[in-house]
Amino acid sequence: MIPPLCFITDAGAPRSALAQAEAAARAGAPWIQLRDKTLADADFARLAREMSDRLAPLGAKLFLNDRVDVALALRTDGLHIGQSDGDPALIRDLIGPEMILGLSVDTDAQLAAIPEGIVDYLGIGPVRATASKSDHATPLGLEGAARIIARTALPCLAIGGLTHADTAPLKAAGAAGMAVVSAISRAPDMGLATAEILQAWSRA
Repeated sequence: MIPPLCFITDAGAPRSALAQAEAAARAGAPWIQLRDKTLADADFARLAREMSDRLAPLGAKLFLNDRVDVALALRTDGLHIGQSDGDPALIRDLIGPEMILGLSVDTDAQLAAIPEGIVDYLGIGPVRATASKSDHATPLGLEGAARIIARTALPCLAIGGLTHADTAPLKAAGAAGMAVVSAISRAPDMGLATAEILQAWSRA
């Protein structure tokens, strides 16, 4: 079951990734994805282990972004990979059938190339340009994201510059949920921002 919200940590935000993750989880975010492109694997693994310990009592699942070896070593709940992070089929063989595996998609060609039965969900975006990821692909817009979502039976999390105001159009387009970074990580009250998104999705 893909939840309505996955919070992705923001290495450039004023507060630490641990503080971000804990605030979002306490407010009800079911999935937390740890993303940091600059940390060495050993430091990333230490952070992931501490985050896992903090999230477990709160009932939130921990996903890692890109770091296949760390996810495998820690046996995290899930792993999210991009188009340049390796062959999804090979990665599935490494992590086994139980770990949730997500894949980023931003074109129809990428969608068509996904092997059947390998990934559990897709990250569709960026919907809009976002400062939290400087190397993102060309924004799809809501219409472009909706087009890709309509062409797959896999559950989709939309991502990229999203706020609580996007819940209704994305839900109407068939998205299973949203992956959110700065709307939570850079909010004055991260818990309140998380709750607002969850409530907006429920009402949409």
